[in-house]
Amino acid sequence: MKIAISALHLKESPVDGVSRFAYESVKRLVLNNPDDIFFLISGRRLPDSLIFGNNAENIVLPPVGDNPFNWWYWHERKLPGILRQTGVDLFFSPEGFVSLSTDVPQVPVIHDISFYHRRGDLPYLRGIYHRHFCRKFARRAARIVTVSGYCRSDISGYLNVDAGKIDVAWNGVSDYFSPLPESEKTGFRLNLTGGDPYFLFVGNFSPRKNIPGLLRAWHLFRRKTSFPHKLVLAGGRLYLNSETDRLIRFSPFKDDIILTGQVDHVSLSRYYSSAEALVFVPWFEGFGIPAAEAMRCGAPVILSSVTSLPEVGGEAAIYADPGNPGEICSSMKKIVTDNSLRESMVVQGIEQSAKFTWENTAECIMKSLRMAVK
Repeated sequence: MKIAISALHLKESPVDGVSRFAYESVKRLVLNNPDDIFFLISGRRLPDSLIFGNNAENIVLPPVGDNPFNWWYWHERKLPGILRQTGVDLFFSPEGFVSLSTDVPQVPVIHDISFYHRRGDLPYLRGIYHRHFCRKFARRAARIVTVSGYCRSDISGYLNVDAGKIDVAWNGVSDYFSPLPESEKTGFRLNLTGGDPYFLFVGNFSPRKNIPGLLRAWHLFRRKTSFPHKLVLAGGRLYLNSETDRLIRFSPFKDDIILTGQVDHVSLSRYYSSAEALVFVPWFEGFGIPAAEAMRCGAPVILSSVTSLPEVGGEAAIYADPGNPGEICSSMKKIVTDNSLRESMVVQGIEQSAKFTWENTAECIMKSLRMAVK
C-alpha cells in the first residue's frame, strides 16, 4: 500500500500531545510495515532522522504557515495535486486536517472536539476554522482515528458520525519513562526545590488545562496545612493565560511556585518520579498523556473526574471535580497523609500505565488504514 502522511507536525523534539502522537506513531508505521511505501508530506525539508526507513520518502510542499488561511490553502489547493502525482492509496493526517478537494480515501486523527464544547479556549480565528471544518472532515473521512473511548462517543454523538467508522488508538508512554531510585529522587528534589516535596503539573499553558483551578487548590492546601509542598508547573505558554499570570503574580506563596518552562521529554521522567503527585485537573482532555507518563514513573495522580481522564487513570487515580478547588485540595492532603493509599496508587498506576504503548497505538492506526481502503 502507498500511504501519504501529513508531516506538518512531525518534529524531532515534540512539545505537545499532537506532535508527540505524530512522531511516535509515524516512526512505528514506517518501521513496522516495511512492505508499505510512505510519503511524508511536509512544509519544509525533514531531517534524515525523521524519515525512519528506506520505505519512506519526504515530499516538500511549501509554503505552510501556522494560521487558518494557510491550513486551508495547503490542504485544498496544494495537497490534492501531490496525492494525484504519487498515486497513493490513502492519506493519513495525524493532526486531523484533511482535504475536501480529493477523492483519495483519508483518515484523520481527531484528538478531541473541545473547540465545540469550550469555544473561548482558542484564539478567535482558529476556533472558527476548527468548528467550521471539523464536521466536514469527519464526514469526508473514510475512517476516523481518535485517542480515547470518550472521544469516540463524543465525536459520534456531537458530529452525528457512525461510531463504527471511528477507531480508538490510545496514546502511549515512551520507553524511557520509569521510576527512579530513591537516591536519585532526593538529589533531583534538592536541585529543583531545595529538597522540599512538590506537586507537579505537566502540559502547555492554555485555558482548558485549568491551571488557575490548580493554583487555587494548592493555595488552600498551603493555608490549611503545615506542609511545605511547592508547586512545579512544567510546560510552555500557549495562549490566553492572563488569569494564570495574575494568580501567580499575587500569590502569597509566589516564591514556592516553580515555572520550569518547556522541559525536554526525556527529562520529564525525573520530574514525575520525584513528585509527591501529579495534579492534572483540566476542564477537557482527549486523552491526557501526562497522567499515563506519571503513573509509569511511579507517581500518584490526581485527575479530573470528567472527559477522558477516568478512562486513562482507571482504578489507580484519585479523581476530583476540576471546578472545585476544595475537592482537589482534599485529594492532595490524602496523598500526603495516607502512606498506604500512596503506596497502593504507585503499584496500581504502574500496572494501569502498561496498557498504553506506542506500539499498540501504531498497530491500531495501521488496522484503521487498511480498513479504509477495503
